[in-house]
Amino acid sequence: MSKDLRPIYPNAGLRAAYRKRLTKEVDKLSRSIMYWVVAAYRKQEGRLAQDASPVTDVEKDLREHIRRWLKRWNAFAETYANWFGQQADATTTAALSAALTDAGFTVRFEQKRLTNNVVRSLIKENVNLIKSIASQYLTDVQGIVLRGMSFGRDVDFVRKELQKRHGVTYRRAKFIARDQCNKAPEAIKFSRAQSLGITRARWVHVPGVKTSRRTHQQMDGKEYIIAEGMYDSAVGYKVKPGELPGCQCVNRLIIPEFGDK
Repeated sequence: MSKDLRPIYPNAGLRAAYRKRLTKEVDKLSRSIMYWVVAAYRKQEGRLAQDASPVTDVEKDLREHIRRWLKRWNAFAETYANWFGQQADATTTAALSAALTDAGFTVRFEQKRLTNNVVRSLIKENVNLIKSIASQYLTDVQGIVLRGMSFGRDVDFVRKELQKRHGVTYRRAKFIARDQCNKAPEAIKFSRAQSLGITRARWVHVPGVKTSRRTHQQMDGKEYIIAEGMYDSAVGYKVKPGELPGCQCVNRLIIPEFGDK
C-alpha cells in the first residue's frame, strides 16, 4: 500500500525576501533615473524650441547613464540569483526531509549531479529574468524621454510617464519573485524524488485570485508520473505544478511501501 507525503509549499520567508530585495532594487533604479531625467530635462527644456542639439545632448548622456545602470544591475542579478538558487535548494530539501520523517522515513540527502544541474538551471533562469527587468525598463525610459523631447512635452508629462513605467516594472518584479518561488521548489523536489526512486505524485491545486486555472482544479487529487506531468487541455501538453506562469499548484509525492513493485 502506497503512502502520500504531505504537500510541500513554497517557503514563505524566501518568497518574502526575494520580493523585498527585488522590488527594493527596482525602487533604487527608478529613483535614480527619475532624478537624472528630470534634472537633465529641465536643463535643456528652454532650448527645445530653438534647435535640435538638446535632444542629441540628452540622448548621449542618457545612454551613458543607462549603460552604467545596466552594468550595476547585471552584477546584482548574478549575485542575487546565486543566493536564491542555494536558498531554494536548502529550504526545499529541508521541507522534503521533514515530510519524509513525518511519514516514517529517515533520508539523508546528498548533492547529486541531477540536483546540482537543476539548481544551476534555476540560477541561470533567474539571472536572465532579473536582467530583463532593468533592460526592459531602461529601454522604455529612453523611449519616453526622447518622445517627450521630440514632441515638446514638458517635464511634468515625462515625470508622470516615468511613474507609470515604474509601476509596471514594480508589479513585474513582484510577479517574477512569486512565480520563481513557485517553480524552484517543484523543480528541486522533482530531482530529489528521482534520487529516491519516487516516480509518482498526486496533483494539489492551490487557488489564486488571478491564477486559478479550471483545468488545474480538475487535476486536483489525480495521480501522475512525475517525469511526465499531467495533460492540461488548456495549453495542449503535459505540465507540472508551478510550471505555467502564475501557477501555485504543488504535489504530494507518493511513496511505495516496502514490497510494492
